[in-house]
Amino acid sequence: MQSICPKCGAPTEEGLCRECTLQSTQLYSLPGYVEVVICSVCGARQIKGKWQLPDSRPVEELASQAAADALWLHKDFEEPQIDIDLIKIGATRYMARISIRGRFHGHEMEERCEIPVRIKLVACERCSRIAGKYFQSTVQVRGNDTRSMTDSEIEECKKIANSMAEAGYHGGDQLSFIQEMKEVKGGLDIILGSTQLGRRLARSIQERFGGKFLETCKLVGKKENRDVFRSTLLVRFPRLRRGDIISYRGMLYLVAGFDGKTTLIASLREGRRSSLSEENSEVVPILGNRADAKRAMVISVDDDVLEIMDPVSYRSALASRPRGLSVQPGEEVNVVRTADGFVVL
Repeated sequence: MQSICPKCGAPTEEGLCRECTLQSTQLYSLPGYVEVVICSVCGARQIKGKWQLPDSRPVEELASQAAADALWLHKDFEEPQIDIDLIKIGATRYMARISIRGRFHGHEMEERCEIPVRIKLVACERCSRIAGKYFQSTVQVRGNDTRSMTDSEIEECKKIANSMAEAGYHGGDQLSFIQEMKEVKGGLDIILGSTQLGRRLARSIQERFGGKFLETCKLVGKKENRDVFRSTLLVRFPRLRRGDIISYRGMLYLVAGFDGKTTLIASLREGRRSSLSEENSEVVPILGNRADAKRAMVISVDDDVLEIMDPVSYRSALASRPRGLSVQPGEEVNVVRTADGFVVL
C-alpha cells in the first residue's frame, strides 16, 4: 500500500516525499565569511587562535582550504565531492564558489553556494616580539683567567645556539628565537626570547666545553599581576680544552670531554680512559692541542719508539709509539710538536 506525504499529499513510499524531505533538511551550512590570518613577516598562519609554522603554499591554496574547512555537511550526505572555484575580487579578498555533489537518502544531489574569503595580514606573536626587542634571558659565554675563547669556540657556540633556537621553534615554542648575538670582550653574549631556551643552551654549551654554570635573575616588572624576571646565565670555560695534550702523573693524556666539573682524559700510550678533578685540571701542564697536529713521515719503527721526519725542518726526530699503532716506514702519522718533543696521536 502506497503512503501519502503528510506535508504535501504526494504519493511516497514512507514518511515525507523526496521534495519535502529536501525542503525540511539542511544539507550544508556556511558562515557569513571566512578569514585567513597570515603573518606578514614570516608567513605563519593562525589556526583556531594558534600560530602554525609557515609553509610554502600560495595564498590562493590557503583561501580555498579555509573555505572547504568552513563548510558543514549533513551527516547523511554520502560520498561528497567538493569543487572550489576561487575568484579574486580585491587585493586581500576572494570569493569561493563551491560545488557539492553526493548522495542523500539514496538520491543524487548537487548543491552550489559561495562564501567570501578575507586575507588578514598581521604580525605574529613571535615576529612582534622580535621587532620589539623582547627577550627573557642572556647567555654569557666567557673564557677564564688563563685563556680567552678561540674563534672556533665562538663560532661553534653560535652554531649550537642557532640549531637549538630553530629546533625549539619547529617544536612549537613561539619564544624560541635569538634576539641578538654579539662578540664582546672575553667571549660571546647570546640574547634569547625565552628563559627555557637560555637554560637549555647554557647546559648544552657547558656539556660541550666544560666549565662552570651560574644563573642569576632580575625582576624587571609585572604582567597581569605576575612578576616578570630576566635571567643571565654565565658559562665560564675551563682552563683545558677538548683535544689538549697534557702530562699527568708521568704520562701523556688527551682531553676527551667533560662531565660537569670533571675532565675526561684518555692515555695516548694505551688509550686507557680516566678523569681529572677540577683542582688537578687547573694545574696539569698543557703540552699542545690535537688541532695543531701535522702529518709526518715515519722513517723507522721500533716496539716503543718511532723515528719520524720533522714536517718543518725535515730532520729526523724520535717520538713515543702509541700501543697498538700499526705503521710501516714510509707511511705518515699525525704528530703534535711540544716543548718536550713530538707526540704521536
